Amino acid sequence: MAIENTKIGRWVETLEKARSGSKSPKKLSYLIHLASKPKRTRPSINLDKLDKLTKDNDSIIVPGKVLGGGSITKKISICAIDFTDSALEKVKASKCSVTKLEDALNDKNARIII
Repeated sequence: MAIENTKIGRWVETLEKARSGSKSPKKLSYLIHLASKPKRTRPSINLDKLDKLTKDNDSIIVPGKVLGGGSITKKISICAIDFTDSALEKVKASKCSVTKLEDALNDKNARIII
């Protein structure tokens, strides 16, 4: 399977490298599956849903796009393939952090949210 989008390709490469030495290869295989989907079927999530599903200081991985619907009141760490401009503004304004995939994978408590 050839993945043309370089951002998605880097995500999948990073996940495949992490899967080879991981104690939870099923979780990483699931992330690879979700990230490899076509753009129109890849998960998207609004900020208000993230706010409902998380607690302060949570670390989350979104194998898709974070949308700017709603607001976020909790201080969390978010790793996603992509962010809309409005979502990125709101995330920065709420003092949340945007992390790289490698950092999120190193966090044992990181959760996948779709």
